[in-house]
Amino acid sequence: MATVDAMVFQCTVPERRRGHGVHVGRSTPNVETPAVVRDCYELLDIALAGGIRDLGAGRYDSVRNDRAKYEDAQFQAAEDTLDRLACGEGDRILDVGCGYGRLLLQAADRKIDATGITISPSQAHDCQSRGMDVHLLDYQQIPHSWRGQFQGIVANGAIEHFVQVSDAMRRHDEEIYRSMFYKFRRLIPRGAKFVANTLHFRYRGQVRPEDIRRGPQAWPRGSERYHLAMVLQRCFGGWYPYHGQLVECAQPWFRLTEEVDATHDMRLTSEYWAKQLRWSLATNPQVWFRLLSQWGARRKAVANMLRCLLTDKSWGWQFRHPSPIVLLRQTWEAV
Repeated sequence: MATVDAMVFQCTVPERRRGHGVHVGRSTPNVETPAVVRDCYELLDIALAGGIRDLGAGRYDSVRNDRAKYEDAQFQAAEDTLDRLACGEGDRILDVGCGYGRLLLQAADRKIDATGITISPSQAHDCQSRGMDVHLLDYQQIPHSWRGQFQGIVANGAIEHFVQVSDAMRRHDEEIYRSMFYKFRRLIPRGAKFVANTLHFRYRGQVRPEDIRRGPQAWPRGSERYHLAMVLQRCFGGWYPYHGQLVECAQPWFRLTEEVDATHDMRLTSEYWAKQLRWSLATNPQVWFRLLSQWGARRKAVANMLRCLLTDKSWGWQFRHPSPIVLLRQTWEAV
């Protein structure tokens, strides 16, 4: 079976059913997805067997948190994102980190052409098998031929992976964010929207990347540095911008037009994930089958992920009041 990186380089973009075709142009750069991020998304595929198809924060209008409410909250979050994009019939949007394609399907209901990219082979295969235009592609490998081909961009929970702890240690985080905004600006016209749902540190210098790089074992269990090292260094792979950092890095390509604190929604979503995963492990043999199928190749990663989500609960800890991490729903306009 081809590796993730080999599969990325073989990716081509077929002609769209409506409008102008989007084709891969010249070769895109060789970008290697960090192993911890690849492992993260292969392991999160286990959640699919447990009935968790949506990995982003829903939009809740109450504290009720059963299955029906989770599904409704996910639907409402996608509708809100599409509303903020302000795209209409015949427009084309790009979903960066599209997951299992909820936004793409709801966009299609509005007769919006939607393309998704993901670094997860399982997500790409699942979406493609259901007829969606999804490509196994890192955002840094978006081809030159896609320039100016979209009327809106979405990044729902993707930006957190663009900077790694090692990047933050070398003070490369701002360079990476600025490069991201530059790349996205080239894809859309002036006045078009970029909608991002991104976890943030509350303030600059909240934690030192050097401390997080040491791993959770270096810190008292249950401490802030322990939990963040478990999430960012050990299990999910990434780094959060501090509040206001993206505003600085977006210039001169985008201006922020709206920002909403959605941390409460992230807390409820995370609580539902944990509850559903526990129930699935207790009752669903398919979840155990997928878990054991990953055990041989990723034994340490499997153990760490279960510890992060269910035992130490480091992921959910981030959003408990007073939450050290905030989820911001941001709308940017191309200038």
